[in-house]
Amino acid sequence: MIGRSAEAGLRAATPTTNLVLLAGLVGVVLASPSVFVRLGALGAVLLLAGWSGVPVGAFLRGLRFVLVFAAVLFVAQALSIREGTPLIDGFSRFTDVGLLAGAGMALRFLVVLSSSLLFVHVVDPDRLAGALIRYGIPYRYGYLLILSLRFVPFFRRELRVVREAQRVRGLRPSVRSLRGIRRAIRYTFVPVLVSGLMRVDSIALSMKGRCFGLYRRRTAPRPERLRSADGIALGSVALLAALAVLAARGGWT
Repeated sequence: MIGRSAEAGLRAATPTTNLVLLAGLVGVVLASPSVFVRLGALGAVLLLAGWSGVPVGAFLRGLRFVLVFAAVLFVAQALSIREGTPLIDGFSRFTDVGLLAGAGMALRFLVVLSSSLLFVHVVDPDRLAGALIRYGIPYRYGYLLILSLRFVPFFRRELRVVREAQRVRGLRPSVRSLRGIRRAIRYTFVPVLVSGLMRVDSIALSMKGRCFGLYRRRTAPRPERLRSADGIALGSVALLAALAVLAARGGWT
């Protein structure tokens, strides 16, 4: 059961395919002005997350601040555009053009960040670094990428530990006031930062002890075979690209 869940969905696809999927999703939402295309891209991200064994509820909770900021972008964009037919005309003026522009801006922001989060969830850093080394990227840069991706769950885990320790001691730092922000920095940000610096120091000592960087090149692992998951991921990108082309030709909003 553990092996099958670990290889579910996009986790079984090659890192190269996941890179193409990420670039395709970002490219489609940036190039297409259609709200329907961007909404379809967001739906594809959620479907691929569920197919890959990522709980959709936990995935959305990881995006809660992104969702809040997307809502702020939507309202700001909708209020700033005055052209079009007024739909709400009172203390605030909302037009059809403004609402479409706000929805497009918010969806673009959501797709870019949610697809990036999905990429971090499903791609193994070691496999990704191996693929980059095979393509000629120096292994030092590949190892930096591994560290960057591995520190994301590390900081999440450390933040959870710090918050549990605060809860045991009766501390509940809030960011709703200036004093609360100072308390949050003191009791949350500083412990997590110190823990991260200690981890960085131990990794640096380990790399130095193993003479990391002594050789200019490093042997790369063998290329991975394409699986059915790769075909589904690439087919999703092709389908979204075709939908974007149809939307451009048909003048979809």
